[in-house]
Amino acid sequence: MWGYGFLKVIGLIGLGAMGGSYAKHLLSSGYEVFGVDPDKSNSSLFVSSGGIIVSDINDLMSKCKAIILSLPTVPIFKDVVNQFEKNNSVSMTEVVIDMNTISLEDKLDAKNKLSKLNIELIDAPVSGTGAQAKSKDLVVMSSGSEKIVSDCEEIFNSFARKNIYVGEFGNGIKFKILANLLVTVHNTVTAEALLLGQRAGLDEKMIYSVLNAGAATSVMLDKRMPLMINKEYEPATASMRIFLKDIDVITKFLKSNNLNSPTFEAAANLYNESKENIPTTYDTAAIFEQLKINNE
Repeated sequence: MWGYGFLKVIGLIGLGAMGGSYAKHLLSSGYEVFGVDPDKSNSSLFVSSGGIIVSDINDLMSKCKAIILSLPTVPIFKDVVNQFEKNNSVSMTEVVIDMNTISLEDKLDAKNKLSKLNIELIDAPVSGTGAQAKSKDLVVMSSGSEKIVSDCEEIFNSFARKNIYVGEFGNGIKFKILANLLVTVHNTVTAEALLLGQRAGLDEKMIYSVLNAGAATSVMLDKRMPLMINKEYEPATASMRIFLKDIDVITKFLKSNNLNSPTFEAAANLYNESKENIPTTYDTAAIFEQLKINNE
């Protein structure tokens, strides 16, 4: 196995809020980055930062031994894995770093398919928002082959403040699900605290500054309450569309482990109600708007 940590060429499939930030930091760290994304806006931003757009995944696999996946939906993820299978005859790809929030079952299925192509899959989701990705304030939760994760350390350190190796393949997404369960609740209760403070006649900017200074704060309060106050829901640091997908992943994981989570379930219900009222392109801070609707 060659040392990925010394390789300065890498591929990226998906150049949105997260993938685009990975790419920008990798480019700043001296990597040559090839990318694929059907969104012209994402591709233009990538090229303006020094990235190189290739025509398709086949072209990417012919150029890169390591490829990062940062994809918005499960169907797109599965389609990409299928394209790896179809295009393997010209591939020099040896490792795929999957940074997506999808089910453990889908990750394991992809790992089995790629292993038949002699491609090692690393499960490495991140904790952090799109805004945190821009400022390199992410934590990678990597799992799989410890040797390959070690070789990828330089890659992770290019766009994250920390990489934590969490063990066997699949542990990464398990930790990500735990993190997202907390994020769901923290984001929702942040909206509840803000609305209660407003109803009680408190200045909303003071609500933020006082709560953020004390023991009740959280990253979600810090990052999202200002968005709620200013109604700054676009561009999203994490869109409602993506997070609704994540909530479905959490819900299924809870069921598979025979566990009820009353606090999460109450928050998830609010998100599911938002499908009728909140544009899916909005930031998840817009859950504040759904909460106001429910309290009219």
